[in-house]
Amino acid sequence: MKEDGGASAVYSMGVAERLTGLTARQIRYWEKHGLLAPDRTKGRQRLYAEADITKMKEIKRLLADGMTMDRVKAHFANREARRIRPVEERPNRMSERIPRVGSLYGGANRAELERLINRKGGK
Repeated sequence: MKEDGGASAVYSMGVAERLTGLTARQIRYWEKHGLLAPDRTKGRQRLYAEADITKMKEIKRLLADGMTMDRVKAHFANREARRIRPVEERPNRMSERIPRVGSLYGGANRAELERLINRKGGK
């Protein structure tokens, strides 16, 4: 079941086919390869959420652009890994930019740049 509890999973396989231009066989193939994880009714019928439909369209586009199935899987795995990374493991993006900014302003002092970046409040 999805993180949202499946509340938004309302599209049947037939509706998903019409909305995406895919065949049921393609959709089941992607599910088999772990790219999709639809909710299911008690009768085991697949139900897709709007996010699933969007993802199917993106997969279709990536494959049409020449990406292999393995690359598509890696693309979504990397996206998911970035999305759920704990805050303390995320890089401090401004601190990473200090060397680049320093090189743009040749005479800039690193300590001054850090002070400006870390300054609290406005002017």
